[in-house]
Amino acid sequence: MRKKIMDKKVTIIIPVYNAGANIEHCIQSILKQTSRDFKVLLINDGSTDDSLIRITEYANRYPDIFKVLTHENMGVVETRHRGIKEADTEYIMFMDNDDFIDNDYVEVLLNEIEKTDSDIVITGYRRANFDKVLFTIPAYDDEWTKYRITAPWARIFRRNFLVENNVRFLKTYIGEDTYFNMNAYLYTNKIHGLDYVGYNWYYNDESVSNVKQRGLKPECDVLVVLNEIDKLYKEKDEYLNYFVTRHIIWYLLFSGVDATPQRFMEEYKRLFEWLKNQGYKLSIPFYSKKIKSEPFKNRLIISIFNFLSKIGLVSIFTKIYCKGK
Repeated sequence: MRKKIMDKKVTIIIPVYNAGANIEHCIQSILKQTSRDFKVLLINDGSTDDSLIRITEYANRYPDIFKVLTHENMGVVETRHRGIKEADTEYIMFMDNDDFIDNDYVEVLLNEIEKTDSDIVITGYRRANFDKVLFTIPAYDDEWTKYRITAPWARIFRRNFLVENNVRFLKTYIGEDTYFNMNAYLYTNKIHGLDYVGYNWYYNDESVSNVKQRGLKPECDVLVVLNEIDKLYKEKDEYLNYFVTRHIIWYLLFSGVDATPQRFMEEYKRLFEWLKNQGYKLSIPFYSKKIKSEPFKNRLIISIFNFLSKIGLVSIFTKIYCKGK
């Protein structure tokens, strides 16, 4: 006999906004799960396309799995908050509406959080489209994994832990999920990394998240979220030092490639001045075993950029690296 929707252990929260046909692939991957001990909240965030029609059809066809909620457009942050509030299961997961999961994803994560009695279980993920895998980010049961993977998906949470500690997303242009997880880490040591990859982060070069971060735009100020994280952490251990410095360097390199050299230097000076004023420094060498789960290439890039900064050669680097006109 099928479990009733209220008897399930896990709620998957999926904000839906103008997902179009991509929501089909997401939902089909959910229907293929080896576990049936879950339900799905499909929360329509004021879509202007046919997304609501699509998800309602699935809810009508599979009422034991899907429930549709809808509201006027509030953004992904408030939509996820509504999902946490509406969920009535012991555990919750998040998905984005164009991503997809492996067949055993729910089963593996649910088994692991129950077995380890954790508040959070973190797993790896793939960056993929429907044809190929672009890269894979694994997770390990070490201290660095929780800093390395800061998306809300590819993990499972104990719902009461989030509610009792009022763990919230930050309403900001970028980085809302990073703040959410860094906030959660303050309240528990029961965090477990699992060497498993079953979440597929769909790559769309023209997606809002990719387009809006290009060119070091003022509205995408990375310091909005980093200032809030800085307020949370009174003590700056070496992991936090490395995480914040790495976050800024990756932001400069990812968004700065489409900027002009002049704009890159303006942002670089502003951000590195902030690091200095807040007392952050790169104290873990790139060869340290403490960050061994960080790919060697990534560690080397961070170390080289930091070295260029120390010897005053970033301006020369920008003339080679930046493509903006």
